[in-house]
Amino acid sequence: MQSPMSSLSRALVLASALAALAFAEARAATDPPGPSQESSSASAKLQEVTVTAQRRQLLPRVQRFVNQIVVPENGGDEGIARWQVPSVCPLVSGLTREQGEFILERLSEIAREAGAPLAGEDCRPNLYVLVTPQPEALLRAMEKRNRPFTFGYVTGSGSIATSSETPRGVVDEFIRTPRAVRVWYNSNEKDPWGERLSTCQSMLTLAACAVPGATQTKAMCQPGFYFQCGRGTAGGSHVTLSAMSTFTRVFVIVDRTRLHGVNFGQLVAYVAMVGLAKLKPDANLRDAPTILNLFNGAPEAAPAGLTAWDQAFLKSLYATEQTAKGQSGQIARAMVRDIVR
Repeated sequence: MQSPMSSLSRALVLASALAALAFAEARAATDPPGPSQESSSASAKLQEVTVTAQRRQLLPRVQRFVNQIVVPENGGDEGIARWQVPSVCPLVSGLTREQGEFILERLSEIAREAGAPLAGEDCRPNLYVLVTPQPEALLRAMEKRNRPFTFGYVTGSGSIATSSETPRGVVDEFIRTPRAVRVWYNSNEKDPWGERLSTCQSMLTLAACAVPGATQTKAMCQPGFYFQCGRGTAGGSHVTLSAMSTFTRVFVIVDRTRLHGVNFGQLVAYVAMVGLAKLKPDANLRDAPTILNLFNGAPEAAPAGLTAWDQAFLKSLYATEQTAKGQSGQIARAMVRDIVR
């Protein structure tokens, strides 16, 4: 039979143990961290400082890269044309079926990864990838068959925002200039709400052109004179644009005779860059790791496909608000964050 005294002793011992445990836990919570905790905290802080330093060092190079390749719209306000509506629908011509399917599949994959809007399978083509051994002859035939469809319009400035068919001299220079890849961009201007700024033929629309003899005496009433006749747009602000450019059709003409040593992985990566963004054709990019250097030297010295910079550029382009001013700066900063993590 157990005595009351022994039960009381055990209770006292248990209470003492619980109190000691509580004291130890409280002290552990208030004591400074041990060596392992200090080491972990210092390592994390050092890593953060290192990443920040790397980003600051890289930003000027990336900003220079972006400025060298993009074509600002809106009179230099840094609006950058891209696919929006319609969604991009690629078509490949001039290759075997197997080669064409490879280009289409990889091009679609790159578009999805970049966040570019991609149309479904039964879509109307608007990104034409045309591979030919005679690019000039092909372009002349396209010009003859339907010049406005291929080479579009240019927008002028003035009290009336005018448009006309792209001047023949501009088209001739594009066709005559030998390049491994020629790219012609057609785009629409839209207001900040996504509504298209329509293009109307002045001689059929403006009241001034209805006056007898106006079509013979007034330049603005000639058949080839157009103007933007959509609804009025807001004037923008110091942070937003009053209009934005979206692709309608893009023609990528590849000279097959200049592809010696170029593999299809390299070719499709190059086509993706120039087909998903409006880029300058002759940018000097020697110090940048990019597939855009593919035809600036020996193909074997070029990247095997899209580089980290290329992927970050496309991803940042399509993640940037299209009505925002200073888009090139936003893209560069987003690229740096993506490259250095």
